[in-house]
Amino acid sequence: MLRHLLHDLEWGIGFVIMTLIFFLIIALLTIKPAIATITETDIAPGHTHCRSEQVLNDQAGHKWEVLLFTQVNSSQDTSLNLRLSGISSSLKIQPQKPLIISTDSDHHYEVSNIFLGKSPLPSIGQYNLKKILPQLPTESVLLEIPLENGKLTQLQIPKTIVQEWQEVAAKNPDGVQKLPADFQLVC
Repeated sequence: MLRHLLHDLEWGIGFVIMTLIFFLIIALLTIKPAIATITETDIAPGHTHCRSEQVLNDQAGHKWEVLLFTQVNSSQDTSLNLRLSGISSSLKIQPQKPLIISTDSDHHYEVSNIFLGKSPLPSIGQYNLKKILPQLPTESVLLEIPLENGKLTQLQIPKTIVQEWQEVAAKNPDGVQKLPADFQLVC
């Protein structure tokens, strides 16, 4: 009797394990990872604001919000901004020192912080990539973020995110579509 009960229990456990493995395989084959995180917002007729947003870890394990977005500065001037926000309050960006962007193919670019001391928080830096982004190859890049203590922290940007950034730039070739010169906003 006990032998029969143990035999049934073994078959039951085996059946449960096989069922779990089966559902795990189905889940892995049917769930596709979300790669693109580009969002578009209509801010006026025929005028779209695009952005790509992620949270990444630097080499020390600190979390950074990485946001690339289009911004209209005037009817003739637009920018393609990269905003880096340190999620930890201990991260303070040195606004007078440039962000260094390095590619796998040994290209290096320096970009000045737009805020230059007028940052909303010490952990936020913003950089205009309008001139640099078209030159970046579609490969992973390394951001070297200058911190207040004189150190640099490194943030690896994967190839898929660089591709997203290039898609944001391509959606708005001049950063953002310009409104016609005779456009009037009526309230």
